[in-house]
Amino acid sequence: INLLLNKMNIPNNLIENFSYEIREIKPNNFNSIIEIIHESKLIGEELLNIDDAILFIKSKLERNKAKIYITIHDAKPIGFMVFFVKINPLSPVKYNWHISYLYVKHEYRRNKIAQKMMLKCINFSRKTKVEFLSLNTGTDNYAAHRLYENLGFYRKDFIANYFYYEINLNH
Repeated sequence: INLLLNKMNIPNNLIENFSYEIREIKPNNFNSIIEIIHESKLIGEELLNIDDAILFIKSKLERNKAKIYITIHDAKPIGFMVFFVKINPLSPVKYNWHISYLYVKHEYRRNKIAQKMMLKCINFSRKTKVEFLSLNTGTDNYAAHRLYENLGFYRKDFIANYFYYEINLNH
C-alpha cells in the first residue's frame, strides 16, 4: 500500500490505523536513536558538532539529567523527544524540565505522535512534582505553536528567532 501511495504522491501520514509505541530510552540502548538524531537535523552543524551534541545528550541521560522518549513503528524509530533538567533556584523543587528536541519523521506527521509524546512528557513531569515544563520553538513553526498552545503551554518570551513556552504543572 505504501508503494501505491508513493506512486500517487499521497503522503504516508494519510494512512489510518497504523500502530506505534512510545518508549523511554535508557542509557544502555541510547545507540538505537543516534541515526534518527542525525536524520532530524535538529542540531545544526553550524552551531554545534553533531557528534559532540550526541555525546552531551548521552552524558546527561547517563547522569539522570535527561529523559528520552522514542516512538517505534515496525521496529524502527519514527520520532523522539529529549528533555533536560533545568535548574531553578527560585523554585521550592529547585528544578524543572525543559524539552530540547522533538522530532517526528515527515511521513508520519499529522498522526498525533508529537502530541502523544508531549502528553507522556507532561505526565512524567507532573509525577516528578516540578512547577514548570518549558520549551523553545521557531517563530515560524505554526503547527508546533498550535500543538503546544492546545496542550496548555503559553508563550512567555521571544528569544532571538524563538518563542519560549511554559506550562504550569501546579494546577
